[in-house]
Amino acid sequence: MRFLLTSSVFLVVLTIASCYKASQQISVCKDMAAVKFRDYTICVTHDYYMVEGIRTPVDMPTARRIAEEEKMLLPTPEIVDAIWQQADIRLKPIPLTPGPQMTSQAYYIRHNDLINEQLSQYDTKDKLIAGHKKDIVYISPQSSRVAIYGWHRLNGIPIQPYSTVHGRYYYDYSHGLRLVSPIAYDSENNPVDLKRILRQS
Repeated sequence: MRFLLTSSVFLVVLTIASCYKASQQISVCKDMAAVKFRDYTICVTHDYYMVEGIRTPVDMPTARRIAEEEKMLLPTPEIVDAIWQQADIRLKPIPLTPGPQMTSQAYYIRHNDLINEQLSQYDTKDKLIAGHKKDIVYISPQSSRVAIYGWHRLNGIPIQPYSTVHGRYYYDYSHGLRLVSPIAYDSENNPVDLKRILRQS
């Protein structure tokens, strides 16, 4: 007996297969967020580094130390763009008045409260959140600078172009540390060294 697939049945089969592949890509990241990057899936933290529930900026040496302790990597600007494009929740940036107070604890706590006010309208569980901080991004460990990028407006244009204007020990309320797994996955969910992928650019 011969069975012929109608176009509608064929579409259902394709949809099921696509959903299965997507669920596999999500599962490889476990408690991190899955992001498509080039032809791979990378795993990133859902939100920025926090201390006791407060998004806490750090200087470049501290960011690097935290990443090493967690066996993670810092993102690149290209990864930051991919995260924003695929975020479940895109927040409108909230710049505060510039000045010497930008580096104070009171300022970053205030900024954190404003972010939480924005998020109060969302179910944030297991959601990838972006747009609310400038990312601390990779720079050579030999550099004396901190590299920052991002803080995308809702139109996708970042407030902060890639910058190394500040020294390595500088940070302010607008900086955030998001970590990236060093292991990416190809279309068949085989693990791939993310550093090798980045070297191909």
